[in-house]
Amino acid sequence: MDLLFIEGVAAVVAALVVFVGSVWMLLAVIMGARLAYFVTASVTLAFIFIMTLVWSYGDPLGPVGELPDWEGVSITQTAAQSEFGPAGEYPEQPWEVAAEDDDEAKTKAAELESAAIDYLEEAINEGEGGPFLQASDATVAADSARLFQDGEKEYGAIELEASTAAIEKAEEADPDQDVTPPNASLIVVMGYDPGNPMGKARMIAGGTFLVFALHLFGLSRAERKTAEEMAFGEGAR
Repeated sequence: MDLLFIEGVAAVVAALVVFVGSVWMLLAVIMGARLAYFVTASVTLAFIFIMTLVWSYGDPLGPVGELPDWEGVSITQTAAQSEFGPAGEYPEQPWEVAAEDDDEAKTKAAELESAAIDYLEEAINEGEGGPFLQASDATVAADSARLFQDGEKEYGAIELEASTAAIEKAEEADPDQDVTPPNASLIVVMGYDPGNPMGKARMIAGGTFLVFALHLFGLSRAERKTAEEMAFGEGAR
């Protein structure tokens, strides 16, 4: 098991014992162990629930679920060879360049560039890298990224060409040496998976709320029982 993980668990447990446990001990002296537990646990869970609400909206701040990602659809030497029908129209309509004023689309296009290289590396490992022998021999062709919306599904296409290093290596190589051709190119089509970044935080929020509600119910019963015991003690006197 990772030492860092063990240290993290130990730190969380120590924090609960020191901060939450000390509050419970002080309250137990005043109101008894049972009622002190429900008061301490309810306050702690309420704080955690508020934090999970903060984590569940806006930019991910706490536990992060499945992040958005580009998934490979096809990688071919020409757009017409792709089994994905609309790819044949690349780079023309309906494929579109990310608008300058659309930050979200520009971010997706930038992520598409790095994802395409990763997809090429996977294809090379499977013997489907076309003219490229290694992913480092490829670079993204300038201004080649395009986006395409098909209903609720979004796709991206991009052209990969031989990198400067690959071209220089090809020019200096012996005729019998295996190198990436200087005119090598591929068309990569990928599908965009929006993921669920807030999923984990919202799942924690739902679970925390359920436990919090149960503790509120327990707090109500414990408080009522403690009040009855105190009233009975005063009546016995």
